[in-house]
Amino acid sequence: MSNVTKTAELTVPTGADELRKFLKRARSGDEATLPAVRKLLENPAMVEQFGGDLARQAELSFVEAVAGKNLPWKEALARKLELMRAELAGPDPTPLERLLVERVVACWLQVQDADIRYAQGQKERTIVQGDYQQRRMDHAHKRYLSAIKALALVRKVALPVLQVNIAKKQINVAGPSAVVDSEKER
Repeated sequence: MSNVTKTAELTVPTGADELRKFLKRARSGDEATLPAVRKLLENPAMVEQFGGDLARQAELSFVEAVAGKNLPWKEALARKLELMRAELAGPDPTPLERLLVERVVACWLQVQDADIRYAQGQKERTIVQGDYQQRRMDHAHKRYLSAIKALALVRKVALPVLQVNIAKKQINVAGPSAVVDSEKER
């Protein structure tokens, strides 16, 4: 039987056991599974389950590095990140805002991780190690501020421009504080 025939006969797994066996084959590099993998990935929820959300994978790695095997700390940290994400995103974020919120949350986690590692290693650190830790903290903080600034800028640019014409008086508003009265300009 050729690979083409095997590929044509391959069906998309439905049950949990069937899916587990299928994923084991796919992860081992069985190219005959690709058509079914692609079919499964048409469902956006499967993209994350297959590891396609790299931001989430990075976040999980950082949480694991910070909390280790401490389950309550892991759960509390994961919940804190969820709360931050929800608060920063707001009720109806654009796709770009969602991406930037993810970045702000990830950078916040990196800043906290750098600060914790610096504080925990105070006693047995060399000057070189201390300098490295300080630079790590500074770089993480710069990335964090940059992410916050990018999110703020996207939100500022997204504000609607308002123009109100009432008889001879015209008011243009291009942002929260930029009001131009055409009568005063004359």
